[in-house]
Amino acid sequence: MRKEAEKKQITIFSFIVCVLATSFLLSKYSYLWHTGTLMLFAPFFAGILAFLFQLFADKSPVIALYSKSYPYRKLKPYGWISAFLIFEFVLVWGLYTKQILFLGEDLFLITILLIGAIVYYHLFVRMKISLRFVFLAIIIPLIAAGTALGLGSYFNILQFCIPGKKIGNIVFFNSLYWIFLSIFFQVVCEEPAFRGYLMQKLLYKGELFAILFSAACYCLWRVPFSLFPASGVKEIIVFLFGNFITGIIFALLFIKARNLLVAILCHGMISGLEISFFASSVNPGIMQYIKFLVPSARIQLLSIWFGCLFIGLIFLSFIPRKKLSIN
Repeated sequence: MRKEAEKKQITIFSFIVCVLATSFLLSKYSYLWHTGTLMLFAPFFAGILAFLFQLFADKSPVIALYSKSYPYRKLKPYGWISAFLIFEFVLVWGLYTKQILFLGEDLFLITILLIGAIVYYHLFVRMKISLRFVFLAIIIPLIAAGTALGLGSYFNILQFCIPGKKIGNIVFFNSLYWIFLSIFFQVVCEEPAFRGYLMQKLLYKGELFAILFSAACYCLWRVPFSLFPASGVKEIIVFLFGNFITGIIFALLFIKARNLLVAILCHGMISGLEISFFASSVNPGIMQYIKFLVPSARIQLLSIWFGCLFIGLIFLSFIPRKKLSIN
């Protein structure tokens, strides 16, 4: 009886997400698409949908979306201090570099980030976090990024260059800004929806099925987002492959670490580095230190980048999961 109810909830949840993704795709040429409002609203709505299903359909606390069987601890001061400092950095740096303005969709973005900071505060110190998987969530994207750039240079796809102006500090803080921005964004958006709710609901069918199915749903969900930055069919296919691989990585991190915040951290790292890879000179990133040598360099670099993440996925699959210990 319980499994039938869960199947019904999964079906309804998946249907609503598909309708949302389809409407988002059909709105590609609308004003809301070009202003970026839809790109903020759609993931946020998916996260809110997971919260609503968790509260009213499952009648379970929202925090259960973020933890697998760990006991919860009392809130401690370092939680709100870290949340406040990171939120202030994102807001101040965004305003300083004019990446955030108190206008239009940016107000919506600031609201999402504030909600993400509050949720982060209530979760960060209430769940045990495996430092081993925190390290892996950070180091796998970094090694994949460095290896992709190194291989790109080796195969004459790109070459490293020194910008005319000294922008090292700006590039560093911009990259940090994009990573933290992505982390707070994912705290209440796609991760609770696809890993926190959908994948956990599918675990009764087996972990492998839950991981692959949730990753496939996430990949299809990201189709409209892939259309936005992609410049051709081949690049869209590469993005789809990359989204499927990263979806598996996030799901595997959640299952092994028993904590969704680890997957959120990895998601933030990958998104932030990807933005930095192709940042414009207005808000410089890693892109300002490389020069493409062939017309197809962008798609080749993306392919190498996702290939390196795939190797990281294979390595991650051999790491033993965090054991549950209740004190």
